[in-house]
Amino acid sequence: GSVADAAFSAANPLPLDAWVGVLAYAFQIYFDFCGYSDMAVGLGRMLGFEYPKNFDAPYRSESITEFWRRWHISLSSVLRDYLYFPLGGNRLGEVRTYVNLAIVMLLGGLWHGAKWNFLAWGAYHGLLLIGERWRGKTSLYSQLPRVLRVGLTFVLVLFSWVFFRADDLTAALHYFGALF
Repeated sequence: GSVADAAFSAANPLPLDAWVGVLAYAFQIYFDFCGYSDMAVGLGRMLGFEYPKNFDAPYRSESITEFWRRWHISLSSVLRDYLYFPLGGNRLGEVRTYVNLAIVMLLGGLWHGAKWNFLAWGAYHGLLLIGERWRGKTSLYSQLPRVLRVGLTFVLVLFSWVFFRADDLTAALHYFGALF
């Protein structure tokens, strides 16, 4: 966390510092969320309750769709069951499916906070999900070796963490400038 804090609060981080900072944040947010979820599941078991796990190695995902099946499973389930399905899911045609994905991810971003960077985070994930669905299962991406698919997916997720961690949208855009 302190590495991520230092990188994201630096006035003009060098590219290497920016990459190390976003990597540090990726693992900080994963360990924080997964850790408290595992503690809740463990405490529940001690009290006789059985809760499903909330994270399933999300950084080993081969696509953004798979990432959302593995990351914060309880939130993903709520977004799917209480927003995506009631909006019609994928039952109302291709265009409506894309609109539904966009709406759900934008609302997921707003759920995290009423700031432009969270809205951008949701929009970014929505666009990635739409792109994956649009290109289909026989895309060039799906033909890549697994290690490349996992690596590229992880980099796309890293970009999303910039929006999520930055103080505001301007800071996120500045941080992207530092990455590149």
